[in-house]
Amino acid sequence: MNETDVFVRKTANYRIWIDEAGAGNIRVLKRINFKTLVALFEELHGEIRKRSSDNPGKVHIIFYISRSLYEEMSVNAKEFLGFCQSCMGIKFELVLMEM
Repeated sequence: MNETDVFVRKTANYRIWIDEAGAGNIRVLKRINFKTLVALFEELHGEIRKRSSDNPGKVHIIFYISRSLYEEMSVNAKEFLGFCQSCMGIKFELVLMEM
């Protein structure tokens, strides 16, 4: 992957990127609303699919969040993450970080 192929979005609240293995990564730094969470997954899922069109497979997304933010996360957000894993063919990993 060369520099022109890098996919990264950075804000004060989150970071999203696709690593060299083609896995999507989302790191939540501060609270975000549910609409933003859905938009991040939509953008990252689309970008991974576009990049792997010659090798279709299961989309892999790693979600990094602090334990305190995860505990504050709404039921809707947790259900959405479960939906992504079970119904959309996404291999989903949740990494709870100690801050």
